[in-house]
Amino acid sequence: MAMTKVPGAEHGMPRRLIDWIDRHMTVVFNIPTVIFLFGLVAFPVALVLLTSMTDWQLILNPEPNFVGLKNYITAWQDPRWINAVGHTFYYAILSVGGQFVLGMATALLFNRSFAGKAFYRSVWMMPMLSMSVAISLVWILFYDYAYGILNLGLGVLGIEPIEWTIDPNWAMPSLILVGIWHHTPFMTLILLSGLQSLPQDPFEAARIDGASRWQIFMHVTLPLMRAHIAVALILRSIFGVKEFDTFLAITDAGPRWATETMNLNVYFNAFEYQYMGEAAAKGVWFFFFILAIQLILLQLRKRKWSY
Repeated sequence: MAMTKVPGAEHGMPRRLIDWIDRHMTVVFNIPTVIFLFGLVAFPVALVLLTSMTDWQLILNPEPNFVGLKNYITAWQDPRWINAVGHTFYYAILSVGGQFVLGMATALLFNRSFAGKAFYRSVWMMPMLSMSVAISLVWILFYDYAYGILNLGLGVLGIEPIEWTIDPNWAMPSLILVGIWHHTPFMTLILLSGLQSLPQDPFEAARIDGASRWQIFMHVTLPLMRAHIAVALILRSIFGVKEFDTFLAITDAGPRWATETMNLNVYFNAFEYQYMGEAAAKGVWFFFFILAIQLILLQLRKRKWSY
């Protein structure tokens, strides 16, 4: 009579352990993933929090001293940080707002049928695929005082040239224009996907009732697009607040810190001035700002709007 072998018996594995593994297979196989994510996320976060509560300047004070929440308080006594917070939201609101308006307009356009639509849509999406540094170099040439295309155009119209990236009054609007040009295609892509997924019955019913195009857009399209609009605004608001490389390449936070954002302020404190504790505390504040923006937009998405 043949004997049935118990799996794992030849390795000395107790039957009870085998049964436990069978019952908890999902947990057992997820343990390495949990450990990996803990080390990848929890450890850096804990390190930043601990650093934020120290007085640590890598050259003058190489040994970190624990100071509690002092860095979180003194951050709001720094005029540059307060200005950086204002610059960040000024850029994000105007840039994302412009992207949304143009993105919705182009999404509505590309949702129609016309000759060459595939070609024009591909051309429109090209800025989204370009590197930020390469785009920055192109716009630096556009904004050049002596040979830039914008100032040459102004000269043709008899208008004095503008120091786009040097004049504090024009530096931030110049960066907002770059942001709108660079990121509007992304907004278009999300909104266009939303338009193409909408059911057609509500639109047909509105046309039968004699609604105009504007009424259909306000009372049918926008309410049905609420989820896609929320996703687009959340993503672009987060990335807009985090905008870094374009600012660094075009203006380097100048002139006279007129375009310094929270991101750049943390960068300068950490890697140029090497005040690691202060930079970490400002980085935590920065994270809470991003989290607050996300929560606000999520709440707005859940709200029922009437148009």
